[in-house]
Amino acid sequence: MALDLRSPTIRKLLKYSTASVVGVGVGQPVLWICFGPLGWSAVPANLASVSAGAVPNYLINRRWTWHQTGKNRLWGEVVPFWVMSALGMLLSLWAVSYAERRWDTTFAVAVAQLTGFGVLWLAKFVVLDKVMWKIVHDLQPDVAIDEAEAGLVGALSLDGTDDEPPTPDHDGPAARNGRGSTPSRRR
Repeated sequence: MALDLRSPTIRKLLKYSTASVVGVGVGQPVLWICFGPLGWSAVPANLASVSAGAVPNYLINRRWTWHQTGKNRLWGEVVPFWVMSALGMLLSLWAVSYAERRWDTTFAVAVAQLTGFGVLWLAKFVVLDKVMWKIVHDLQPDVAIDEAEAGLVGALSLDGTDDEPPTPDHDGPAARNGRGSTPSRRR
């Protein structure tokens, strides 16, 4: 079975993998320093490590993997990404706590953290690629992701009520009722 490197999904997966390597490259030294020389316990060392590595991971994935520019969308991008990161953190917290109790070595704690995050790594890619960054294109294929709320359906507002110009809807209800933009949804 040959891997088609021209496939957009495979190219995104490779970029996502690279961003993950950067996140690990930032987070792992923090873990080793905090747990080793600084003598922190595994759980706070893991929290510091995950926090340090998640920031470059998010920024690289947003800009390079999914080509997002413009302002960050709180409910469409930031919250879903950090919720998934928090799930990985919870799993890794359990893993590092176990490794600390069982072996109490920096190496065991570092491997436990990577294992905890690794379990959710592919699932996170699928959610990011096939749900979060894709939903806007499914709803509004003519709208660039960074021009709309890239994420949750409820956060998508292209009717001009969020201080942005309305997006024309040529085939939707607005076109049928003659208003030229989607009906206003007052909150």
